[in-house]
Amino acid sequence: MPSVRLAWKPEPNRLVWGAVSRAVRAPSRIDRDFFVNVPGVVNLQGGPDFVSEVVDVFEIGYRAQPSPQASYSLSVFHNIYDKLRSVEPAGGGAVVLGNKMEGTTDGLEAWGTYQAAKNWRLSAGGFLLKQRLNFKPDSGDTNLAAAGNDPAHQLLLRSSLDLPDRSQLDVIVRYVGALPNPSVPSYTVMDVRYGIRLRRDLELTLAAQNLLDAPHAEFGAGGTSLVSKGGYVELRWTP
Repeated sequence: MPSVRLAWKPEPNRLVWGAVSRAVRAPSRIDRDFFVNVPGVVNLQGGPDFVSEVVDVFEIGYRAQPSPQASYSLSVFHNIYDKLRSVEPAGGGAVVLGNKMEGTTDGLEAWGTYQAAKNWRLSAGGFLLKQRLNFKPDSGDTNLAAAGNDPAHQLLLRSSLDLPDRSQLDVIVRYVGALPNPSVPSYTVMDVRYGIRLRRDLELTLAAQNLLDAPHAEFGAGGTSLVSKGGYVELRWTP
């Protein structure tokens, strides 16, 4: 879709950029042809007149490398959504998919890396998000709580260490904020990966995932889908 991007370097190690973009989500078969009819419970139909969802995106960013060991990036964005999917009454107790939701989102993203030593790199990133969604005046949908169920903030920390004998140790800590509706609490987990190159074409990986936290929900009402600690072993051959 149309996109315009501009960049300016006031100094060799600094960059200011901006972008204006437009994107659409074309209707799927579910949007137009989906049909569920449970007598006395629900009669949901795809909308034959369902059109593409649209978003206009405005972005401004700044990147810098203040020293050979450190770099960072900051960006803000403003999204304007139109014709988002809604569920509209169609008479006789039936409902049909329509395009009568709209809204905006504002966000801030920040990322940075630091080369703490020749064989050790640290990186961090996160974002803040604020959503404002609403139905158009002629909409009959009332379930706004189910729209835009995204965390308002996330944070990621990563340590990458090169070890002797062609091996690596990566540690990642992730924090994800709570989801509003369906309500899911925030959680913090850690992933650890150890990899060693046995030969030029053969690599062995040992990994542990979702440490630090007890089994936790990441989505879904009532925490019915819980994510537990786990791990895997991978042997990769690259001819």
